[in-house]
Amino acid sequence: YVAESKRLLAVLEQRVTGRDWIMGDEDTIADIATWPWVKIHFWAGVDIDDLPNVQAWLDRVGARPAVQRGIAVPAPVQAKAEDVVKAAQTILQR
Repeated sequence: YVAESKRLLAVLEQRVTGRDWIMGDEDTIADIATWPWVKIHFWAGVDIDDLPNVQAWLDRVGARPAVQRGIAVPAPVQAKAEDVVKAAQTILQR
């Protein structure tokens, strides 16, 4: 998985070199669909320090107002751990 993630990110690095968006001058569904899995690259154990164009693209997509609204949903949970455990137990007992 790590090797394939690195390969795909290298492809993306080449694709966004010299352009702002994956498909060129405008953001498209390609950017919207790709951004979430690239955003969590660390989860796959992949470092993108050597991919400056991917980093810049991540910043551009992440700065879009619609993306900012989207990542705010759902709102962060402000619950105590024991309350979460109790709620999960209640659900599981149904």
